[in-house]
Amino acid sequence: MNEQNRFKEAMNEIPVPSKELDAILADAFQQEKKQRKFPFKRMVKYTAAVGILSIGLISSVYVSPAFANFVTQIPIIGQAFDYFISQEDYYQAYEEISTDIGLVEESNGIEIIIEQAFYDGSTVTLSYVLRAEEDLGSFPTFENMPMNIRNAGYDGKYVDGVGYVGMMTVSMRDNPQDKVNIMWSPQAIHSGEKVIKGDWHFEFSLNKLEGKQIVINEQVKKEGVTVELIDAIKTDVNLTINYLQDIDPAVHERWSYVEAELSAIDNLGNKYEVPYNGGSDTKGGDSSEDITWNATIHGLDPEATSIMFYPFAHVSSQSDNKRIDFEPITIELN
Repeated sequence: MNEQNRFKEAMNEIPVPSKELDAILADAFQQEKKQRKFPFKRMVKYTAAVGILSIGLISSVYVSPAFANFVTQIPIIGQAFDYFISQEDYYQAYEEISTDIGLVEESNGIEIIIEQAFYDGSTVTLSYVLRAEEDLGSFPTFENMPMNIRNAGYDGKYVDGVGYVGMMTVSMRDNPQDKVNIMWSPQAIHSGEKVIKGDWHFEFSLNKLEGKQIVINEQVKKEGVTVELIDAIKTDVNLTINYLQDIDPAVHERWSYVEAELSAIDNLGNKYEVPYNGGSDTKGGDSSEDITWNATIHGLDPEATSIMFYPFAHVSSQSDNKRIDFEPITIELN
């Protein structure tokens, strides 16, 4: 039996207490994070000091607070997390498209395991486990992200008896390929005031899943905020979309922060959240809030032939805030 199979069997045998899982599900992976002074959402902006060292490749990185909810549809530790899967067909589909990685690196009392991953042609999604000999308290962050990405996001939760279970998405939109080579050396783990340096290094490759590219280039505008849907990639089980927010500089006379998001309904009546994977400052933008986002619908109904996106934006200042709703945009999936 090879090392990868031994690893997978051992992981499948890990006991996960139901009470702990109930607690995890109940709080939906909500955890303390640094705030971007935004009253509607909790989010993290990773900078060189905390999250990103590859400054030449990454301008800025954001993490959606809804990001960890993906665990309800992505396999994390063998079969252990099928407890979360409300739709077994989608879980099975992700099992079929994911590549078993099974890489383990240990340094200075910190063990990092990359368990599974897949690449849809726009975004790499991977699941990982971090174990430590000491209690790290808050969910650990990495000093370095994978070197060949522009933006990324990750989140997760501590599971008693397992470790810190997380999921990471990295956008490959600026450099799409049929096969991606992922190289990652975290260099240090940050958790609160703790910084643990170590020598972890991962290298693996992923082939692009079969999918359909959909060109959209449609925009809606209201109150000085423009939301443009750029393009999307559809696979059998998900839809990854790239969109941007363009802010008229006059908006900043009243509002300091703007954040555009999406919700969606397909032609069969299925409703979807569209949590973003990450975002980066738009090159050449006129506003500090001009951001290009990457987001994914997981568990897309394979029978759906069209989907309607409902853009909305939160604008806020230190003393006030409001939501702006835009006209919907419909795209054909076939």
